[in-house]
Amino acid sequence: MQPDSQNRTTFLLMAVLLPPTLVIITYFILGNMYFSSLTTFGSASAVAFLILFGIWILQGRLGWKMLQIYPSHRDTMKRVLLFSTLNLLIVILSVTLICWVFDLLSILDYRFTVKTWLRGLMAGAICTIVNQAVYETEASYRRIKISQLEAEQLKKEQLQTQFDSLKEQVNPHFLFNSLNSLSSLIATNPDKAEAFVEEMSQVYRYLLRSNEEQLTTLQKEIDFIESYNMLLQTRFGSGFQPVLQIEEKMKEWLLPPMTLQLLIENAVKHNIVDPDTPLVVQLYTQGEKLVVSNNLQKKNKSVVSNKVGLSNIISKYKLLNYPEVEIKETATEFIVVLPLIKNT
Repeated sequence: MQPDSQNRTTFLLMAVLLPPTLVIITYFILGNMYFSSLTTFGSASAVAFLILFGIWILQGRLGWKMLQIYPSHRDTMKRVLLFSTLNLLIVILSVTLICWVFDLLSILDYRFTVKTWLRGLMAGAICTIVNQAVYETEASYRRIKISQLEAEQLKKEQLQTQFDSLKEQVNPHFLFNSLNSLSSLIATNPDKAEAFVEEMSQVYRYLLRSNEEQLTTLQKEIDFIESYNMLLQTRFGSGFQPVLQIEEKMKEWLLPPMTLQLLIENAVKHNIVDPDTPLVVQLYTQGEKLVVSNNLQKKNKSVVSNKVGLSNIISKYKLLNYPEVEIKETATEFIVVLPLIKNT
């Protein structure tokens, strides 16, 4: 906590605790005559206040210094014992000073006696213990609050680092697969390869721009995925059949960028894509969720997977603290349900 904030806290606690402390100590020194009239109460309180106010400022500064010297929770006992010892010495000084001034000014004809002095010390010691307990409670609460804020900030920084790491995985992964597709197309159909390069450049413009963001609108993802689907249709022809049914009102809702591309790429990678047995990929909204599904027609030969696709999507939602992604597989269909985030 900054010094200005600490000073405000000290003065606030002083405003609450000083008046009852002043009254208790003065009463124990003067006895019942302290309340004999408003005039005597006011004059005695004014003298005690002038002394205790200065003493209280000294105690506040001393307490702040103790927290600087012993800031850790592990040092609490050491700090409390040292501060308590110093406070008791200050109480002896302040009560002695009050008694001496009362005697000097003949407040209510008071005369210094050991008995009244000891009574004042007892009252001062009790008030000091109570007040110090209040200060320690407030200081502990403040330290816990600061620790929580620091932990939360650290957690956010760690999540951002992890999220940035996930984003970095997508660029090379997507480039690798696109170049593989292009390489295959060049050998079989050069004209389509040229169209593929053109569409690929548009896709990459979106990729480079959106990958700097944590979230993007469903509308932007749909615009991008339509270009990406054209790449796949250029390569596979009628073997790849995308079906999009998106409610207009949901197009401004949010999701992590590149999510749909990863899911479609995953479907193409693990399933047969052929005009005789077309792969049908459906994207449709269902309430506040987006469903991406494809018919299952797994390749006979197992496909080597680096597990970037689905795990990347799941990790993004988890790191951003959003509802979990649902993954379902039936005998005929593979389904991924993505929570959409409201654009506030």
